[in-house]
Amino acid sequence: MDSPKGILITIEGWGVNLAGCYGNSLLPTPSIDRLAAHSVVFDQFWMESIHLEPNLLAISKKLQPAQWLVATDSIPAASILRQHEDLDRLEVSHEETQESFEHLLTEALECWIEQSQVTPYLWIHSRGLNGPWDAPYEYRKLMCDSDDPDPPTDDKQPDLILKPDFDPDLLFGIACGAGAQSVCIDQGIGLILQSLKELGIDEHCWLSLAGLLGFPLGEHKRVGLGVRSNCSKDAYSERLHTPWILRPAIGYNLGMRTSNLLQPSDLGHWLEQISEASENNVLDFFAAKPPLAWARGNDEFAVLTDRWSARFDIQQDASGKLSLVDTPIGE
Repeated sequence: MDSPKGILITIEGWGVNLAGCYGNSLLPTPSIDRLAAHSVVFDQFWMESIHLEPNLLAISKKLQPAQWLVATDSIPAASILRQHEDLDRLEVSHEETQESFEHLLTEALECWIEQSQVTPYLWIHSRGLNGPWDAPYEYRKLMCDSDDPDPPTDDKQPDLILKPDFDPDLLFGIACGAGAQSVCIDQGIGLILQSLKELGIDEHCWLSLAGLLGFPLGEHKRVGLGVRSNCSKDAYSERLHTPWILRPAIGYNLGMRTSNLLQPSDLGHWLEQISEASENNVLDFFAAKPPLAWARGNDEFAVLTDRWSARFDIQQDASGKLSLVDTPIGE
């Protein structure tokens, strides 16, 4: 029997609002939906921070670096992951003549296949919606009806706080752009699935696909992944709630959903257990986890349970101790 292999794909800005298998009926994401149909879909995967770094480190700190090859097209992510000095590394830079996500996947997969006997696990981290919005313009038009305004053509990712009298057509155009990027993500996942099948390793290769930070699309008047000033709060579900889809191997008869509250540190821990996982015990680790998740923001703290969620304003004293502000403000 071939030794187990695995691929983790994490994507910045890919929130549950951009995934068909999480309820978006407007986006054509057939590859991801097919993957979800044969996987465990985690309905309650929440970030540990509104910032990228704590979430990336929460995953990487659980990994045995000698077994992993890491590929990323994100300069900030590469800088963060260098803190894990023993990780083997492949950095793939964006080329203007190529769609960055497909280029990243292709280059990373080719390099990994050559050395997979040494590093059986591959982590591909994409800047996703945090990079140029370079999807073909016709993908944006897929989101439009005949009487809708044409979406904008700008490939720069939007980052703004909406004014009270904002133009709804502006927000509609931004949503079309985000949807187009999600279509490209879906095509890239289809490429990975087809490649694993053609290489003959799909039966012994687990695949884990997760978003790292969601992309707000007007909720709480926020658009984009930018970190606001302390007076603007961001620890809301549109930024913190992301997809996580897990296929241990195609031989497992999965195709299930779970509502366990999980976070990036749980993902990292599970990846270290996967080589010994079976159809019967793949969910045992998650079943024992308390139904609690939390996240830090800028002077704010979010808590989630399986019954309620809350956001509080906090302050930090000189010693680093956190507490609620003198006049508690929360939601």
